[in-house]
Amino acid sequence: IMYRIIDHRSSGKTSRLMLLAKENHAAIACSNPSAMRTKAYAYGITGIDFIPYSDLFEGKYEGNVLIDEIDLFVRYFIDANLIGYSLTNED
Repeated sequence: IMYRIIDHRSSGKTSRLMLLAKENHAAIACSNPSAMRTKAYAYGITGIDFIPYSDLFEGKYEGNVLIDEIDLFVRYFIDANLIGYSLTNED
């Protein structure tokens, strides 16, 4: 299963991602793990590991992962002048 949370700004995407992480015993890879952890506690969600994107590339984390802000993740991974991408939303 590949979960996709695609919605508008301030629509609850982050909280839904956190709930998926909790339900699936997955970590969330993000640009600022400390800020995400603080946000999770504010939502009342605990028991989630938050890891930096770099942990995925350096092999420091094995297990199920959800990625917050896929476009930031791609920019982190590809140190180039990425100006766009396409995305297929398959049901």
